Order: sequence, then C-alpha cells, then structure tokens
Amino acid sequence: MLNKKYKTPSFALFPRRTISRLTLLSMLIGLTACSSSPTPNYYTLTPKITPLISATNIRMIEVLPVGLPDRLNRIPMVLQEISGKSNVLDNERWTSILASELRDGLSAGLQQKLGAVDRYNSGVRGSGVSYRIATDFSHFDIVDQPSTNLLMGPIDRKIEVAVAWTIKPDNPSRALTQMNTQNLQLSCRMTFTDIVATDGNKIQAIVDASRQSLNQVINAVAASVVAVESKTKVNRPDVVCF
Repeated sequence: MLNKKYKTPSFALFPRRTISRLTLLSMLIGLTACSSSPTPNYYTLTPKITPLISATNIRMIEVLPVGLPDRLNRIPMVLQEISGKSNVLDNERWTSILASELRDGLSAGLQQKLGAVDRYNSGVRGSGVSYRIATDFSHFDIVDQPSTNLLMGPIDRKIEVAVAWTIKPDNPSRALTQMNTQNLQLSCRMTFTDIVATDGNKIQAIVDASRQSLNQVINAVAASVVAVESKTKVNRPDVVCF
C-alpha cells in the first residue's frame, strides 16, 4: 500500500496571530488609500473694490438672483474647449454655485461703488427710491484653445462674458397718478473677453481673470444706476443700452 504525503496548506505555515496582523495591515493600507484623495480647493469671486463714486446719501438697491446657464451653474469649475468639450474640475471649486458667486460679488461690488445697501437679503426698507437690478449671464465661460503664439505656450485661456441687465427704479412715495416707473427703467448689455495670465498658478490665474471680468460688469451696472438716477445716458463705449 502506497503512503500518500499530506501537503500542508500554505496558510498553516503562519501562526494565527501573524495572519491577524497581516489582515489588519491590509485594512490599514486600504483605509490610507481611501483617505489620500486630494483635498478640494475653494475660491470666491467676491472682488476687492475701491469706491469710485462719493455718495452723500445712501442708495438703496435690490440685486436679484442672476440668470446663468445650467451647464455653468455648479460648484466645480468648468473649462470649455473650443471643440465643445467641457472639463469639470472636481477639486477646484467655487465656495457656492457660480450663480450665487456672481450675485454675491455683484451685490458687494455695487454696495461699495455706489455707497448703497442691498435690501434683497438685508430686509432694509427705505422711504426713498430703490433700484431693482436683474442680471442675466448668457456666458461666463472659462475657455481653453490652442495657442497660435509659441511664446504663450500650447494653450490660451480666456474668460468670455455676455451679460444683460435691467435697472428699474421703485419709489414707494410716488403717487399712482404720476408717471409709471416702468417708463424709467433701463436695459443694457455688454460682451467682452478677458485673457487669463499664462505665468504662475493656472487655477489662481483663472480666478483672478474671473474676478476682473466680474469687476467690469460691476463698473458697467454701477454706471447704469447712476444714469437712471440722473436721467442721463450711460457714457461707456462697451455698453449698449436701450
């Protein structure tokens, strides 16, 4: 009768305590891998603005939520390619959805420039005229395109902005028999492009160019409010009003 050799299983060569330690080590490695994902970076569009208009009286404004296409209205930054492809940067984010960033930045900038109070969130009610501001961005795009200038690198980046707004004065003390304020409202639009700097940190350069673009809109809207208040024309070549 032949004697068959019994083959010891490989796991039996290790003590149970060693196997437990190996299992625990594997679990720790797995947890470390899960926790090593990049931490998102957050940015805001709220601009730093020096007031340009000296106001003796506090103006009252009401900056409504802005319109923005759904493709842009998210927290992660979206880079558009000229081919139509969109790249969502999940680890580079605005502090809130882009529409809220634009409204809050517009409100903060107008309050500083006009010496105004935004009653939309504050709930402040005055007895004088307030200016309701409705804004719609059809474009606030971060665009990547191949560069034709070898000195500028392989990619040119720019911020493309197309925006329209309406200024409507609201005077609670005006008698109903007097002229309707609908006839005094002013609608304007502007379109422009800001170039993103190619040196330094790419994302910070995008944020800086986006703030600069929003600052241009703030300047134009502030000039529109002053024009409605003084019943004059908006004296800006980059703005069309009707």
